[in-house]
Amino acid sequence: MNASPPAQRPGVFHGDCRQDGATFSDATVIARGLATGSLGCLLGLLLGAGAWAGEVDTPTAEASADQPFSLQQALKLPDWLRVSISYTAEPMANPIGGAAQTSAWIQDTDLDLQVGAGLGKASTDWVELDHWSLNLNVNHVAGDVSYAGRIGAFLAPQTLAYPTGFYPTELSLERDAGTSWIGLRAGVIPINSDFDGTLMTAPILDSYVHSALNNTYNIYAGNIPVTPFSALAARLDLHPHESLAVYYGWFDLKTAIPVITSLGAPVNLTPTKVGDAHILQLNYTPKGAVAATPTLPAELLSVGGFTTDFQGEGVYGSATWKSGLRLGLDDRVWIGAAYSPNFSLNQAPSFIGGGVVVQGVVPNRPQDLLILGGSHAGLSSSAPPAYPNRPYEGVLELGYRLQLNPNLNLQPTLQWIFDPSGREQPTPGILTTSVQISLSL
Repeated sequence: MNASPPAQRPGVFHGDCRQDGATFSDATVIARGLATGSLGCLLGLLLGAGAWAGEVDTPTAEASADQPFSLQQALKLPDWLRVSISYTAEPMANPIGGAAQTSAWIQDTDLDLQVGAGLGKASTDWVELDHWSLNLNVNHVAGDVSYAGRIGAFLAPQTLAYPTGFYPTELSLERDAGTSWIGLRAGVIPINSDFDGTLMTAPILDSYVHSALNNTYNIYAGNIPVTPFSALAARLDLHPHESLAVYYGWFDLKTAIPVITSLGAPVNLTPTKVGDAHILQLNYTPKGAVAATPTLPAELLSVGGFTTDFQGEGVYGSATWKSGLRLGLDDRVWIGAAYSPNFSLNQAPSFIGGGVVVQGVVPNRPQDLLILGGSHAGLSSSAPPAYPNRPYEGVLELGYRLQLNPNLNLQPTLQWIFDPSGREQPTPGILTTSVQISLSL
């Protein structure tokens, strides 16, 4: 994701895991724990969550544990309405290095709602009306957003490091291509929307915590609207072949902040540039490529370019493939890069990164992921408003995602930040530690 700005430490939970003498499934406990504030419920869930990871002997228990809790089913919602909630927290500390040894907590709660006649049908059975849906997404960010600056880093080590507040991130009308070859989306949307066919992103990058590795190739150009920021925009999706997808997006950058602030986002943000952004991206999946799994994305080659009024232009791309080595049950290797020639306009005009994500390296933990990645971000001293006086900032990230059940995972992570460039004076390299917490209902 873009180098991000940041967010209140959550309060202590209180409550009970039972009600009227009844007990609940793990995922139901999560939902009630978040709603009532029961830390004991959540801790109990974590301690007993090994069952889903492969420690269950009885077929009945295993089948039950493999089924994620669904808010959709729990609320008995109709097929034409889809609702989901996700919660992610990124507590982080740096015991070694940096301008100061300190810590921070930041979190994001995300609500998605989709309304459409075809949501409960197979796409092969759709009529024209079934292709269309209305999408709504809202985010609430809370916590300490000042962490990167306090430790002397230029790029945020937390993906969620955005200004705290409520963000009405998306309100759009969409035509899903389904089995046809054309789709579109228009309204208030971000570039990296959580639906298929997003721009400036590759799915494998979502495995990482550092903002330079996660999401948008560290493209750092003014008001580019990256979730939770959004803008008035339109996106056209073309699928001329089963292996090929072409995406074009237009974004009105002068609305990137005014639109969401008028709807309740933080009001102390000022647009740095105005104008339009145009993005063209091509995704190619080779014939016979390894398909996506519940834990790993499909093999993919993606290339694209962007141009923005008053902010310059650039190119980007990535490749994701299966290594063919016996690294675990499955794996994906990736490389990615971005470049903008406008050093006077773009604070981070170059980026190169790569890594590997391996599934099932530990016996009896087939759903866990081992995550390794690194990046080098070239920095510009002539692009306002920040003036890093160092030529680059790099990061090496090592993480392990514990998939405790289909709804909940914990991801302990270590980062080593090379040449921290957030301050004028030289700053020692930084070792950060964190445990990302992700819950989806």
